Amino acid sequence: NFEAFQEFVRQPVLEAGDVVLFSEATTHGTLAWSGEHQRRTVIYRFAPSNHAYGRSYCPSWPEAMLEGMTRGQKAVLEPPYNNRLDRPVPSVENFETDETVVPVQREEFKIEHDTKVFGTKYF
Repeated sequence: NFEAFQEFVRQPVLEAGDVVLFSEATTHGTLAWSGEHQRRTVIYRFAPSNHAYGRSYCPSWPEAMLEGMTRGQKAVLEPPYNNRLDRPVPSVENFETDETVVPVQREEFKIEHDTKVFGTKYF
């Protein structure tokens, strides 16, 4: 009931091109769109890499979306999975260049095991 919770509702005043970022813990919603122009919503879920362990279930971005990005920029778009599973980490000093570091390389025998048992390099 919208009226019952008016004291808690905040309407951000935005202009074209503005972005609203909020935590997943924020209760949010929208009223029916009444504008004559199209409204766009992008839902991007970011989580620190240690909030999800495995990486075999991770979806990937379409290649066309990644065209023209540096490896550092692509690394930021990685879904959450543990750093020890060959997670690319952008270089803070050279983010706009094509330099990326992988802090810990996963051992080859573990990759071979997971490929044999689970059918994927990462469990």
